[in-house]
Amino acid sequence: MEIKWLRDFLELSAEGNFRIAAKARSVSQPAFSRRIQALEVWVGAPLIDRSSQPSQLTAAGKMFLPVAQQIVDLAESGKANVQNQAIAEAEKMRFSTLGTLSQIFLPGWLRSLQPFIDANQFVVKTEYVTILDYFSALESNSVDFFISYLDPKRGAQSDALIFPSLKLGTESLVPVASPNQDGSARWWLPDQPKEPIPCLHTLAENSPWPIKNHMTSLYSGLIFKPIYESSVATGLREMAIQGFGLAWLPHRLIADDLTKGKLVRAANLADDLLVDIRIYRCAKYTEPRVEKFWRVLLQREAHNHGTVIHI
Repeated sequence: MEIKWLRDFLELSAEGNFRIAAKARSVSQPAFSRRIQALEVWVGAPLIDRSSQPSQLTAAGKMFLPVAQQIVDLAESGKANVQNQAIAEAEKMRFSTLGTLSQIFLPGWLRSLQPFIDANQFVVKTEYVTILDYFSALESNSVDFFISYLDPKRGAQSDALIFPSLKLGTESLVPVASPNQDGSARWWLPDQPKEPIPCLHTLAENSPWPIKNHMTSLYSGLIFKPIYESSVATGLREMAIQGFGLAWLPHRLIADDLTKGKLVRAANLADDLLVDIRIYRCAKYTEPRVEKFWRVLLQREAHNHGTVIHI
């Protein structure tokens, strides 16, 4: 059975005339008649009384009419739902980023773009582990953009021809810990502590969290012991407040904690890690929605050249 047979049957039941119904269905009358006959063979009973003019539905035809209408309506509804879903999926902007940036940077940044972009549906993925994972997701077109921290002293993370990038702003990552009872720093890195220092973020190789190189180059004589690994700064912040160890955290996240004394600096201001926030794409993919979004970013970069979002 084919849906077009049901539509033919519904048209004929409404018109009562094979010629007029065939014209409405944009098919020749002989072909239309054959399709009605094919439907009757499938149902197993005559649906149309052809002896009268206009033609009438048989008893079987009257019984089958609401069923045919229901099937056609259900098919149309299902088709519309699938098409709408496909359109919605195609319009979504897909980002991958660190859990930290998804919480403290991405919402405000996307809000600032609203006057300039049409996109209002977003997917944000934070499940990737290493830099290679993030760029693999870009290259496989699993995401459209990757937003990450980058230590400018270390240079590019990727091939700029394959993965062009733009600077969105800067951030200060501050070494902090909970204070002693007298308000002093539990660990003061410039004093070169001899005991291992409990550390609250990942020191894994190829992590997008740009701390390890900073720690090993600036504090090569210290021993850091990772005791809690996470790419989500809000969790690291809470662990630091509870006294579990030291963490480098975004200043915008812990500025109020520093003011209230819930956290204190573990090193001098000069020892903060100033990092770029960059957005990457894969040059192989040029979907119109991605190109339009990228053009907006290029225009904003040109307009705001040299502007620092946060230090």
